[in-house]
Amino acid sequence: MRGGLFAASMLWAAVASADQSLLDGKIAGALASEISGESAKRQLEFLTRQHRMRGSQQFRLAAEHIESALKGYGFEDAHIERLTADGKVFYGTQRSRPAWNAEFAELWELDAAGNRLKRLASWEAAPITLAQDSEPGQAEGALVDVGAGTAARDYDGKRIAGNLVLTSSQPGAVVSLAIEKHGAAGIISYAQNQKTAWWGDDDTLVRWGHLETFATRKAFAFMVSLRQARDFQRRLAAGETVRLNAVVKAGKEPGFYDIPTATIAGTDSASGEIVFSCHLDHPRPGANDNASGCATILEVARSLRKLIGEGRLPPPRRTIRFVWPAEIEGTMALLNGRPELAARIKAAIHLDMVGGGPVTKAVFHITRGPASLPSYVNDVAEEMGRFVNEETGQFAATGAAKFPLTAPEGGKEPLQGVMAPFSMGSDHQVYTDSSFAIPAIYLNDWPDRYIHTSLDVPANIDPTKLKRAAFIAAASGWFLATFGTDDIPRVREVIEVNELRRRATMLERRRGLAPVEAANLTRFHTWYEKRVVDSLTAVARASSPGKGLLRRNPAVKGPVTVFGYDYLEDKYGAERTAKLRLLAYGGRGADYAYEALNLVDGRRTVQQIRDDLSAIYGPVPLELVTEYLDALEAIGLVVRN
Repeated sequence: MRGGLFAASMLWAAVASADQSLLDGKIAGALASEISGESAKRQLEFLTRQHRMRGSQQFRLAAEHIESALKGYGFEDAHIERLTADGKVFYGTQRSRPAWNAEFAELWELDAAGNRLKRLASWEAAPITLAQDSEPGQAEGALVDVGAGTAARDYDGKRIAGNLVLTSSQPGAVVSLAIEKHGAAGIISYAQNQKTAWWGDDDTLVRWGHLETFATRKAFAFMVSLRQARDFQRRLAAGETVRLNAVVKAGKEPGFYDIPTATIAGTDSASGEIVFSCHLDHPRPGANDNASGCATILEVARSLRKLIGEGRLPPPRRTIRFVWPAEIEGTMALLNGRPELAARIKAAIHLDMVGGGPVTKAVFHITRGPASLPSYVNDVAEEMGRFVNEETGQFAATGAAKFPLTAPEGGKEPLQGVMAPFSMGSDHQVYTDSSFAIPAIYLNDWPDRYIHTSLDVPANIDPTKLKRAAFIAAASGWFLATFGTDDIPRVREVIEVNELRRRATMLERRRGLAPVEAANLTRFHTWYEKRVVDSLTAVARASSPGKGLLRRNPAVKGPVTVFGYDYLEDKYGAERTAKLRLLAYGGRGADYAYEALNLVDGRRTVQQIRDDLSAIYGPVPLELVTEYLDALEAIGLVVRN
C-alpha cells in the first residue's frame, strides 16, 4: 500500500510538472530524444587522453578536437580564439600565465650503489605525477621528511641541501623554505587536496600538485600517493636511507589561451547572446573535472544544431554561443580580450563536473548566481532542474515516466539534483562579477571522491548523468534564447513559488539573530525578490551614483583573485593582504570578499555594503568591510564617484 501511494504521488508530481513546465512538451520531447549520453561520453574519452594544461600542446590538441567536432556537426563559424598568454599581458585582474609543457620526467629509487630499483613516477605513463609548472632540473640525493614543510621548525636538525624533501603540503607552499632557504634539490609531495569524507579511503591515489607560476626560484616537484609516502616515512623512521634520482625536462614559455567557440545565430542580432561555458583544461585523465562539462556542452551544441536544421526546433531569437576556455583565466582572457563579445552576453550556463556516477559519491547541484545579482535566470534553471528531478524520480520509483532521460549504457537512479545557493570555484564567478554582471547558471557535482586524482577516469562517468545535465542546460539555454514578453507570466509564477521557498529559508536564518540583524535580513530579502521580478522586464532603473561613494573602476574587470595570480596580493603586498581580516572571516573569507566587491556600485554606502553582506552570509563587523574596501581603493580597483 505504501509503495502504491508513493507511486501515485510521484505520478501526480510528474503530471503537474509537465503541465506547468516552462518548456513546451514538443520542445522537451525533441531535446530528450536527441541528446545522447553515449555521444557525450565518447567525446569525453578522447579529452581524457590529453594532459590539458593551459597553453600546452595537449590542450591545443583537445581544442582542435573540439573545433573539428563542431565543424563536423555543421558549425561553419567554428574556430579557435587565440589570446596571448606570456606572463606579461593582463586581462583585467588576471595576469596571463605562460604556457607550460613537459617533455620528460621520471623519479627513481636507487640502491646504495646508485643503481635503479623502482620507478616511482613517470610523465609518459602518468603525467599527473609531475607537479604543474615544474621547471627543468635533475637531482640525486637522499629523501628527507619535512612534514608540512611550511614552518621553520620543520627543518630543524635536518640535512636538506642537495637532497629531496618529502612534504604533505602542495609543492608551491614549501619552495621558499625548502628550496630557497635550505637548498633542497627537489620536492616530493603527497598533498591531499580537495579533502572529502572519502579522501583517505584509497591511499593509492596520486593527486594533482602545482608550483607557483610566478615564483622567483625555479623548482620541480613530483606527486606520489599517500601509500608511497607512508612507506617512505616508515623506512625513514627506522633509520633507513632512501635515495632518489629525478630528471625533469619541462618549463614555461610564451603561448596562448586557445578557446574553441561556435554559434547558432539568432534571428534578432540586437537581442544579445546566451553562452554555454565549461573549462577545457585539467591534468590527465580529468574525466569528471572537467571533460564531462566540455563533452556535455558539445553534445548540447550538436543536438540544438541538428534539431534546428531538421526544423524540429525553430531558430532562437538570441544567438547561442559555446566556449571551451581554460578555467577562469581563459574566461577572463575571453571577456576582457573580446569586450564586444562580453557586451552581447545576456546569460551564461556553466558546466563544471556533471557526469559523476554512483562510485564518485557526487551530488548534482543547480547553483544560483550571487545574491548581489538578482535575476530570473536562476529560477528558470531551477524549474528545469525540478522537472528532471520529478521525471527521473517517477521513473526510478515506478519504471514509467514520460521523460525518464536515461541512456542505454547508463544508470536508472533518480537525479536528485540540489537547488543550491551561490558558491564559487569555477568560471561562473567571472561572469557574475559586478564588472561584467552577467547572470550565470552553474551546474556541478560536489563532492567527488576522485576529483584531482589519478582515478578521475571515464569508467566513473555515467552517460545517463551526462544526458540529464545536457537536458537541463539545453532546456535552460533554449528558453533564455527564445524568451519574450509572452513568457513573462509563466516565469513570474515560477518566481512566486520559489520566493516562498526562499522566504522560508530566510525565516529559518532569522531565528536567533539579534533584532537589528533580523530586520536587516528581512530588508535584503525583500530587495532581492523585487529585483528578481524586475529583471523579467528590465524595468528596474538604477538610481544616480551617489557623490563620494565607491564604484568599480571600469578599466579593471574581473574578480580580485583568479587562478595562479592574486591581483590584490600583487598590488597591495602579500603581508598587508594577509592582515585583511575579512578574507578569513568565519571561514568564508573568499565569499565575503567576492560579494563585498560585487556590492560596490556607486549607490551603496559602506554601511549598506556591510548590511547586505551580513544578510547574505551572516553578521560581519563594519570595520572589517571598511578595511577591505580601503585596500581595494588603495590599489585602484574601486574609486570614488
